[in-house]
Amino acid sequence: MRYLLKYIQRDLCDKMVILSGPRQAGKTTLSQALLKKEDVYLNWDIEDHQKIIKDKLWKKDINLVVFDELHKYLKWKNFLKGIIDEFQNTPALLVTGSARLDIFKHEGDALTGRYYHYRLHPIDLAESKNFLPEMNDTDRLDYLLETGGFPEAFLNPQNATRLRTSRFDLVLYEDLRDLNKTSSVRGLKLLISLLRERIGQQVNESNLAQDIGVSPTTVRNWIILLENLYVIFLVPPYSKGLARSIRKEKKVYFYDCAAGLTHGARLENVAGSSLLKYCHFMRDVYGKELELYYYRDREGREVDFVITENIKVKWCLEIKSSDGALSKSLQYLDKKINPENSYQLVQNISIEKEKNNIQILSFARWFDNIYNTTQ
Repeated sequence: MRYLLKYIQRDLCDKMVILSGPRQAGKTTLSQALLKKEDVYLNWDIEDHQKIIKDKLWKKDINLVVFDELHKYLKWKNFLKGIIDEFQNTPALLVTGSARLDIFKHEGDALTGRYYHYRLHPIDLAESKNFLPEMNDTDRLDYLLETGGFPEAFLNPQNATRLRTSRFDLVLYEDLRDLNKTSSVRGLKLLISLLRERIGQQVNESNLAQDIGVSPTTVRNWIILLENLYVIFLVPPYSKGLARSIRKEKKVYFYDCAAGLTHGARLENVAGSSLLKYCHFMRDVYGKELELYYYRDREGREVDFVITENIKVKWCLEIKSSDGALSKSLQYLDKKINPENSYQLVQNISIEKEKNNIQILSFARWFDNIYNTTQ
């Protein structure tokens, strides 16, 4: 079963739990796995369920009620506040949704202090061993690079490309409608195609606007919308205390780690999506303040990823597909900011070693054990 199950089960004893994440990442399957025979699953997309929800007609002497896609109900936050105030946490409440429930959070809103929030990500290399225990880490990485981590595509590799296209269409035609957005679906599709060509690169809104034939402001709004719909995520530059690190452009990655058009882009996307999943897991489960960045300065020195914990730099990571020279940019940054650890992670590595205080390790082995050895 998926990696968040036992933690959500634990927290449902204390507070309502909100579970968000990309469409088809497995939220409904996970929530239904928590249900016992007498418990209740209610989906706002089902008309008969809407009346039960609005009129509070579910049984109150059960263990759990799951509200799926409840954010489509215009009064959903006040509804949940009223339920909690009236019934406390009896029965326990799990609320799920694909259109990024966390975009509705504001300081002082109706639900402050009344819930725990979890973000469910697609399958990464570390989780893949639960589905493919017969494969070693290197073979599972190759598998993930081809299928991506969304469960249906991961479990049906022969249809992965078609399922990816179908998922993007569902997001643009259904989730966009549910958010009451009138953005051009055609323009958003073109933007997704252009961003797939730019995975791991800095986002230049002016260039994208010129390619699409719209204004930079429109592109900026569309990018925010794709973030809110869990299609892409943006990684900002790390610059704290580094005068030369003034580049402000963010780098783009997809939640679908196999969305890249080249092998190198997909490998970096696997790394970026895995690291974001790790940061979200540590925050959602343990409350740790982890953030994901990249580094680039005026001289063009660039390091793929920087992870901070409580502002302090925890890791600097450079991603390589083949073995070769140690990254000069990584060596520079390691000396400059003195992180806990610096890694050069290589897909096709001949031998693991340490050089100039930097560990040169197998990409597959490191990500396969990220939750076991790095907490």
